[in-house]
Amino acid sequence: MNFERIQYCTMFDSINAGIYVSDIENYKILYANKFIKDIYGREPIGELCYKVLHNKDYPCIFCTNQIIKETKDKPYIWEHYNTFVNKYFEITNKIIRWRDGRDVRFEYMCEMSKYKQVQTELLMEKEAIKSLEAKLKKTNEKLQILSQSTITALSELLEQKDSYTASHQTNVANLSCAIAKEMKLPEEQIKGIKVAALLHDIGKIAIPLDILNKPRNLTDNEFNLIKEHVQNGFEVIKTLDFSWPIAKIILQHHERMNGSGYPNGLRNNEILIEAKILAVADTIDAMSSHRPYRPARGLGEAMAEVLKHSNVLYDSEVVKACLSVLMKENKKNKVITQKNFQYASNHSEINKINKNIVCYNI
Repeated sequence: MNFERIQYCTMFDSINAGIYVSDIENYKILYANKFIKDIYGREPIGELCYKVLHNKDYPCIFCTNQIIKETKDKPYIWEHYNTFVNKYFEITNKIIRWRDGRDVRFEYMCEMSKYKQVQTELLMEKEAIKSLEAKLKKTNEKLQILSQSTITALSELLEQKDSYTASHQTNVANLSCAIAKEMKLPEEQIKGIKVAALLHDIGKIAIPLDILNKPRNLTDNEFNLIKEHVQNGFEVIKTLDFSWPIAKIILQHHERMNGSGYPNGLRNNEILIEAKILAVADTIDAMSSHRPYRPARGLGEAMAEVLKHSNVLYDSEVVKACLSVLMKENKKNKVITQKNFQYASNHSEINKINKNIVCYNI
């Protein structure tokens, strides 16, 4: 063995990967490095490669000799799990010229069992995560159904006591969602606003009906009792598991920007945007609807009211979005009467929102 061959053999023996050379025609191993000898526990030179490497009495069906003959100048790379030694290998095969001038098979075997194990574990974790996500999705769907059932049950319970309050909550929910969409709030946040609006007066279930429907002005004590409905509603809803701060929105929907609202006198950014939206929608519907103690004041007057108190009682951006929604609705469905339009049309802000506003006589 000359010095150059000794150098190559020494270098190959130091590599932590299998290297061997075999005859393409008779499958005999012509060279094997130390890694091959150690992993298979024998001196393989002169033996058949399929016998040494795979413990078989015949050539392997996955033998790549024919492939590398056809792709003579290019290496062929593939992966293989060796059942004989229970290890994964990434294998590179190529035709090389042996020292006697013949073409032989060169094979480089890089063990990747640990990598495959990690890959398998990652795939298993990925499948486990998928399974968990699927279960979580089903659970969320069940919770949504349960939440909707709870909302419906509470609304029906309130309707049995006071049909006005139940229909008022539905109206406020519709307007609140329209305002939120006009403000381009996220869809998930709008869902929360709808739920809060459908339940915002649920605390009135604890208020005597003769006070709720009293045909005359309320006394101070009676009005203070009415004001307790936000705290009552908060106490009812806070124990329910919603994805949104429903109880907090209900508690704040009578707060006002200047701190004059109740129950806690919150101001400006202390109030949730959802509660600010409910405050405007609540006022619009309440003023537009008939109550035992007063006739309906009309949508035009309600619009003028919230605009008059914009940025004082009500958030100016919410008011602007509300007016925009109502003006669009007025064009489509003629919801503002000739009689009440005068209240709204005197305000320049409305004309800014819709310069071509049409007044309908209905």
